[in-house]
Amino acid sequence: MRNAILMLMRLGPALAYAIASIFVLSMPLLESHPASPFAWWLYMTILPVMREPIYLLLAVPGVGIWSAMVVLMLASAFGVRLALQPQRHQRSGFIHAHIALIATGMAMGRAAVAQAGLFGSALPQFQRGDWSFLPLSSSPLGTVLFLSVLPACICCHFSIIRRIRSAR
Repeated sequence: MRNAILMLMRLGPALAYAIASIFVLSMPLLESHPASPFAWWLYMTILPVMREPIYLLLAVPGVGIWSAMVVLMLASAFGVRLALQPQRHQRSGFIHAHIALIATGMAMGRAAVAQAGLFGSALPQFQRGDWSFLPLSSSPLGTVLFLSVLPACICCHFSIIRRIRSAR
């Protein structure tokens, strides 16, 4: 039972990467079906949570929507493998979980504002004004994602500390 609970805790980053890939997939879906209520619902539900990390990823030269989706799906699949075999890939699991934690934490900082356009989304330090029109108190999806990724990071820290103590 303990191993099953720990495995579920380590699956949090894979969930975050999977939701990010769904958000990237919702962009071409919305482009091809702009009148679809489902496409708008999917895009607008995940937008406050994944806007910052995905737009930063798409700002990398040579990274398009399809390559970003493939990278995120591979990261999600790799996260499942890391959750199933945590002792085999401790350093990779540490990096994988902490990138997801940083991305969800960064997104939570901006999730309090629904932005009307893309102005300043990729470079928040150069923002001159906020075009917000729907102030949101919080993003429940972002909170759930952050709270699902955090235990994976804590598990990584405990396993590394345990490994260091056993080496002494």
